[in-house]
Amino acid sequence: MLVDQLIKYFVYETKGYITKTQLVKFIYLADLYAVKWTGKQLTDLDWCYYHYGPWNEEIDTVLSRMEGVDIFQEQINEATLIRPLSLEKIGKDLDFPMGLRLILNNIKREWAGSKKIQPLLDYVYSTAPMTEVKKDNPDPEAKVRLDLKKEREKLLCELGV
Repeated sequence: MLVDQLIKYFVYETKGYITKTQLVKFIYLADLYAVKWTGKQLTDLDWCYYHYGPWNEEIDTVLSRMEGVDIFQEQINEATLIRPLSLEKIGKDLDFPMGLRLILNNIKREWAGSKKIQPLLDYVYSTAPMTEVKKDNPDPEAKVRLDLKKEREKLLCELGV
């Protein structure tokens, strides 16, 4: 399943210095950028607006399944760090096409690190799917489906296409 591979990729590439919050946002951005540039999502996740951000319960299910096999989760203060079970396995079993690898590397380079959490959240919350939902559904407890195609529509409009 691609969600498993994306989790492994981001956990391995950050060497375990990634919070669950960052990981969810990274997977959202991978899906969002894929839709923005190709018109198709990478995963089959139905993203929704929940607790102020993009969310999908399947990520929790996949993390639970990976716990003790590929990753372990460590609670530190308010954050849950997700670490690789073994540093020796880092990236060995992931074979993404070059275009996808470039997208994922860009997300990691741009947003990984503890000092980038707030800018990451600000950026994610300003994406077209998020702003569209927040206009009509300000209740953070409501689970409202996000339309990732809004980001592509915004791009095409900016390009005059």
